[in-house]
Amino acid sequence: MAKQRITVCLPPCAPGEALNRAIAAAMAPFDMNRQDDPPAGWEGEWDYWYIASGWEFAVRPGYEDDPRIVRDGEEEDEPRPRNQCDGGPKALLDLDADRVPVAEEAGRRWDAWQEFSAGYPAALPAHHFWARVRLDPEQRYSFEQARAEYESQPLIRAVYADPVLRERFGDDPVQFITPDRDAYVAEQYADVLPTWALLTLDGRWIEGGTHEYRAAFNAYLDGLPDDTMLVRVLYHS
Repeated sequence: MAKQRITVCLPPCAPGEALNRAIAAAMAPFDMNRQDDPPAGWEGEWDYWYIASGWEFAVRPGYEDDPRIVRDGEEEDEPRPRNQCDGGPKALLDLDADRVPVAEEAGRRWDAWQEFSAGYPAALPAHHFWARVRLDPEQRYSFEQARAEYESQPLIRAVYADPVLRERFGDDPVQFITPDRDAYVAEQYADVLPTWALLTLDGRWIEGGTHEYRAAFNAYLDGLPDDTMLVRVLYHS
């Protein structure tokens, strides 16, 4: 059992009890403890949920104190930034506030990696070495050997020798900084908004950890009407 976050999409409604009832109605078909007669083999997705902070939307500038903005679980001694919220009408949320800076930094990181890596022989990604371990049933080639060989490559050794470079490029830049700049930037852009699951206006529960899911999540939210309510919900499954 674990807690996950879902983005719930709802028709227009006011915050407060009306919103709680709307979320409850949208989530009800996926209740693990539902009392009706669910389909054979049905298991459900959650046993409790609540509106929760921790995966905030950015509020569009000028609407920080709009009563339609959803905030829940605020602590009086630790007020949350007014430019963040748990949800609200799409028109009041700045979906690009975090996506665009991430995409811009991804482009700069990609350019810097091309320039830096050009000064070294090409390196193999880490999974090339881990695969050799998994394919060796007699364990003659260990994870320790794989790690040592991966890190001994001049390009990787240079990255690991500089904490600033390692922080910027990551532990396995050959794999994760993809050859196509546009694809890399798009992937980083798509990673920002998605929660683990999405509950659509028409009642579909969609989840996944793939780039395809995250790209579809972004496209779906971008295409919704401006008066759609978007709310971050924490659920236990």
